[in-house]
Amino acid sequence: MFRLFVDSNNGVDVEPEYNYMENDEKIENRHRTRSGAEYVYKWGSFKEWKFDIRWVNSSFRALVNSWWSTNTNLLWMEENGTEVFSVRIRNRSIPISKFEKPYTDTFRGTIELGTY
Repeated sequence: MFRLFVDSNNGVDVEPEYNYMENDEKIENRHRTRSGAEYVYKWGSFKEWKFDIRWVNSSFRALVNSWWSTNTNLLWMEENGTEVFSVRIRNRSIPISKFEKPYTDTFRGTIELGTY
């Protein structure tokens, strides 16, 4: 179980599906000279998470989709964890957009988070 939130009063509890992925990405630039030497310039790194979410209600959907549309700075932490990450929702399209069949009051989607 994870928590995605703006502050202690405004957040949601998240239970990712089994396809949960956490990656560390490097920000780097590679340059190869005519002689064949390669230079690597590392500028930093960032973390990213990607997972499906299912069976969420309309208030969860509305809150997460509004954070996505306004590029809200969020906090992400594992329940009972010690690390808190500053993240934004990085989806190219709206994160939670499909009905969870056969119901019309629960939804599903994919959330992509990245540190900034």
